[in-house]
Amino acid sequence: MLTKKQKIWLWIFIAMFAVPEILWSPVANFYYEFFQSSWTSYVQPIRDNFLQNSDNLSYLKFVIFLQLIGLLGALIFSLKNKNSKNRTLTYFFVALLSVLILIVGFSLYFAMSFSIDIM
Repeated sequence: MLTKKQKIWLWIFIAMFAVPEILWSPVANFYYEFFQSSWTSYVQPIRDNFLQNSDNLSYLKFVIFLQLIGLLGALIFSLKNKNSKNRTLTYFFVALLSVLILIVGFSLYFAMSFSIDIM
């Protein structure tokens, strides 16, 4: 079992991923636009938000980085849970976090590599 302090930190790390994703959907919008751009020249995002504006790419990078840190922290705290009653659920949660880390990591990589920074 996780201690009360560890549970609080786990929920903080989960919130670091979930709150920006609910408010602005930076990762979902990124992949949706990425896949839609191969089919059509005009791509409408899932939801319009200020992060998709080309002037706010530094905010987009920060939010995606914050989500990645939240997922990594949640993964660390879930791996520390050695005394879980339901091991299958723990393995599923760790696998889900690992896949989400890969998805968010690739979107951060693409946001960092494809952005044009003008001085």
